[in-house]
Amino acid sequence: MEPFVHLCIIKKPNSMKKIVLNVLVLSAVCLLGTTPAFSQSGRFSIGLEGAFPTGDFGDAAGTGFGASVRYEHPVSDNIALTGTVGYITFGSKTESVPGFEYKFTWSMIPVQVGAKYYFSEMMNGFYGAVELGIHASSAKSTVTIMGTEVSNTASSSDFSYAPEIGYHLANIDIGARYQMISTTGSTSSYFGIRAAYVFGGK
Repeated sequence: MEPFVHLCIIKKPNSMKKIVLNVLVLSAVCLLGTTPAFSQSGRFSIGLEGAFPTGDFGDAAGTGFGASVRYEHPVSDNIALTGTVGYITFGSKTESVPGFEYKFTWSMIPVQVGAKYYFSEMMNGFYGAVELGIHASSAKSTVTIMGTEVSNTASSSDFSYAPEIGYHLANIDIGARYQMISTTGSTSSYFGIRAAYVFGGK
């Protein structure tokens, strides 16, 4: 029952959203400001996303699948700034007791900025990364009582952050991250895997 209660108390965006928006704007300004300072050009990538909920979130949501677009811009020989936006939909979970059934459906739009550090050379080999931003979430609950359905949908925009490790080879970028989302009074999390095709040359 706990996931259902948590679903019903999702609140509207709070002041944290303003903080994150300021971070996003500042990062964009820094990204544009560094463009003439380094000769290598940025690259776009399109990736498939896999998401595996953990903890309490794993009790309320199934495995997620989606896609994302990322822009990566080098600012030194080993460091690049990133901006990522995507969409992930999670498999539904159902809880039942005699005469009652609770079904949960979740979807998220992550918008995050961050930085990558390549251990060998830019856009080649292993890297470590961190991203932060917002996860815009939509959660739908459907309660069936003696054959009668009642649905409720709630949405929120919450601060999110994730450490990531990955490997970049030519036009392929594969990364794994631990995504954390600061919801009201708690933190939801999932393991994310991204396999992407990178456009253009180094």
